[in-house]
Amino acid sequence: MNEREASALVGLKREIKAVRANVRELKDEAARWCKVCSTLRGLAGLDDGQYRNLLKAESLPCD
Repeated sequence: MNEREASALVGLKREIKAVRANVRELKDEAARWCKVCSTLRGLAGLDDGQYRNLLKAESLPCD
């Protein structure tokens, strides 16, 4: 392996680490938004079916 290839591998490894960190942050943010949604659902008094229909109408995942 020459110096150019080694440098490319180091750059790719650095990029992978950055992407993984970004994914972790986005997962944490998604979890926080799920809590907000749950709170708002409770305040709105929606049952499971109504909530699922609302999510589908807005093209959001129902999990």
